[in-house]
Amino acid sequence: MKAIVSARMATLAATLLAVSAVAQGAGEIDEKTFKSNFQDAFPRTEITDIQPAAEGLVEVELNGREIIYASDDGRLVFTGDVIELRDTGPVNLKEARYQKVRNAGLADLDPDALITYPAKGKEKAEIYAFTDITCGYCRKMHRHIEEYNDAGITVHYLAFPRGGPQAGSAEDMRHIWCDANPDEALTAAKLNNTISDSELAECAAAVDEQYQLGLEFGVRGTPAVYTAEGAQLGGYVTPQQLNQRLGL
Repeated sequence: MKAIVSARMATLAATLLAVSAVAQGAGEIDEKTFKSNFQDAFPRTEITDIQPAAEGLVEVELNGREIIYASDDGRLVFTGDVIELRDTGPVNLKEARYQKVRNAGLADLDPDALITYPAKGKEKAEIYAFTDITCGYCRKMHRHIEEYNDAGITVHYLAFPRGGPQAGSAEDMRHIWCDANPDEALTAAKLNNTISDSELAECAAAVDEQYQLGLEFGVRGTPAVYTAEGAQLGGYVTPQQLNQRLGL
């Protein structure tokens, strides 16, 4: 959880940490004490929200985007996935939470700020993929772009420079996003290492905005591919795998 949870947390091998706090009662947590103890243990991390989760657990939001879980007595913190076994089957609580965030975030996107490769013929599905032009698997995925489109899948790309907004790839992607033909510019960058020299304007802000959106979505690497409803489809997926996961 680099850059979000402190480096101290990121180096812990286990996914279970002890952080003492005072329990208020069953299903409740002493937020003030918990936050204080957590802040002492991880000074670079801010708790921005605490909500009830499954029985015995609370959901803790860090720095406005990272999700972890804690026992409702405030003594244990879970930094990995938490799976709840329900009658209808297992549910990944963190993924379910992120899917709600993604669904709302994707619905609010400005289509003009995306680089889109539309489906050929009748559109059967749309996917949203966070991408970085320096990412090998992003380039590998893009080599299949025509196959995705031929299968009736529209691909919307969002910028996610893995090194953050200050990385060289972020600056290159700003030029691509501002190109008169951004789809051609993105293809040239991924397949031929040719970077657009377009002038930067307001369009460049989309790269930083989409990077921040990716963090809110729980993106940890690229490509990160989602349905229009925010369900995670995986990272690099072949056309056949994508068709199967979309039920086409």
